[in-house]
Amino acid sequence: MDLFGPIPVRSLGGNKYTLVVVDEFTRFTWVVFLKKKSHAAQEIISLIRKNETLTGLKVKQLRSDHGTEFRNSTLEEFCDHKGIGQNFSAPRTPQQNGVAERRNRTLIEAGRTLMIHAGLPITFWAEAVNTACFTQNRSLIHRIHKKTPYEMLKDRKPDVSFFHVFGCVCYILNQRDPRSKFEPKADKELLSCPFDESPCAEEKSDSSDPIIPVPCPLNQDTAATSADNSLDTDETLEAENFPETDNVSVSISPESA
Repeated sequence: MDLFGPIPVRSLGGNKYTLVVVDEFTRFTWVVFLKKKSHAAQEIISLIRKNETLTGLKVKQLRSDHGTEFRNSTLEEFCDHKGIGQNFSAPRTPQQNGVAERRNRTLIEAGRTLMIHAGLPITFWAEAVNTACFTQNRSLIHRIHKKTPYEMLKDRKPDVSFFHVFGCVCYILNQRDPRSKFEPKADKELLSCPFDESPCAEEKSDSSDPIIPVPCPLNQDTAATSADNSLDTDETLEAENFPETDNVSVSISPESA
């Protein structure tokens, strides 16, 4: 695992750091966005507990550099209690933590490419990195096992039928109640995060309502992105930053915070 940042421009969720955790065997990757480096220890503990519950497997070893976000009393006490070994790379030798370091570069380059293609400002860096991680977990093929990281971890093939172009224009059914006869039936948004595999698990942020999960029928115009349409990206806000999970679906709408 590794951490990159601070990013000079805060993300839409106010974050400046990204925690990257890679499973050595499957190469499945999780990204968690942080406002402060000191939050990393608790996020790592939460991620370990969650995945041990989901998979029934036990984490045996953590490998990282000597950063204080990884070498601290909170994480050391947790690892001692769980019987997890901590392995640190030598100072100024990132090659010894090569898997995580190379993953950082891959995610950063993919995120940059997504933002340039969509014509989005740098404030969308977290959404772009999250999308890159989500799609690569379900598309990159392991050279030896001939499977994606998702299939190796979950023991089933991923559904990629819901994938759409990052930053494309999408239209979400307007389900506000009441709605006048001549009010638009759909709201024009930008797709800023991967969608959940279930079509009824979308999340929509509206300027007049709190963020609530609703079954939102959604259509994408993959031919149009923010680079060539009239949607003003300066007035858009993504609801939240999410770590990479199976339930990561977000749309963006006029700023509410």
